[in-house]
Parts: sequence; structure tokens; C-alpha cells
Amino acid sequence: MRVVIAEDSVLLREGLTRLLTDRGHEVVVGVGDGEALIKTITELDAQGELPDVVVADVRMPPTHTDEGVRAAVQLRKAHPGLGVLVLSQYVEERYATELLAGSSRGVGYLLKDRVAEVREFVDAVVRVAEGGTALDPEVVAQLLGRSRKQDVLAGLTPREREVLGLMAEGGRTRRSRGSSWSATARSRSTSATSS
Repeated sequence: MRVVIAEDSVLLREGLTRLLTDRGHEVVVGVGDGEALIKTITELDAQGELPDVVVADVRMPPTHTDEGVRAAVQLRKAHPGLGVLVLSQYVEERYATELLAGSSRGVGYLLKDRVAEVREFVDAVVRVAEGGTALDPEVVAQLLGRSRKQDVLAGLTPREREVLGLMAEGGRTRRSRGSSWSATARSRSTSATSS
């Protein structure tokens, strides 16, 4: 798996690089701001060397507000097949909603403090690179809570809410997730054949 890391903290950027390379993944480059991220991805794409996934901090220079997530959203629009995983100190509902708008394929939003295990983090990066989704449970909880207030997610069926919850659980409950998904697949195939 080929990764580009966008993180303004050199210590964290180097730490992420080490975590991923120690597990056999290639970190193509690390950059310190959103503008450099967009420029790097554009150059790599022109060379036919687009990475599998970008790991980006939400807040980066120069203003430390939303440069990272704005770059991530822009990259998702320009390169729909590029996985994008953002890391944040806090749940930023507006940013999460903006990032998840459109396709949820190859996208992730994790809270830095809640990434308790290296394996979980690396699994999330791989899942996003492969087109999956990695959402921190707190992000999902706040988005669902917001939907009750503002009807943002009112159009979701109960099953879609359940799937969103399973996506948030990610690799932590792989066994239970597998049984839930296979049960869903069986019920769909049964209902399809009985129609």
C-alpha cells in the first residue's frame, strides 16, 4: 500500500511514517500543509504514481483551522478512487459531514486520542485504501445526534443506520461484523429468491 501523509507536526508525521513502514507499507512522501498535499498528489497523478491513500490532519498551516480537511475534500472530488483518512483532535461535525458527502467509499475520520492501538490504526488505513470506510464511533454518535436535531440523516432507513454503526466499529469487532454482514447477505438473497 502506498501512502501520503499530511501532518504539520514533524514528530507525529515521522511517527506515522514509522508505524506504516514497519508494517510493510510505503510512505511515498510526508508534507506539512494542505497546499503541499494537493500539489504533491497532482504531481504524483501526472506521473501515474497516485498513492492508495492519504492520511491527513484536519487542521494544518497556515491558519490551523480547516486546511487539511478542505484539501481532503478537494482530493476526493478530483480523484474519486483515492482513499482519504483524516485525523482530528476533536469531532468537527461540519468537516465530517463535508468529507462524507457524496460517496462514503474510501473515506475515514478518526480522532487522534481514540486510536488506542497501532494495529487498529493501520487496519483503518488499509481499509480506507481498499475502498472501505473507517469512522470513529464518536463521529458517528455526534452525526446521528445532530440528525435528531437537524434532520440531516432523517432519510436513512433503520438498516442504513445499523450499517453506519457497523462501519464505525470497523476492525475492532471483526468477528461480530462478519456475522452481521453474512446474515444480511443471507437475508437479502432469501428475500430476492422469494420475490
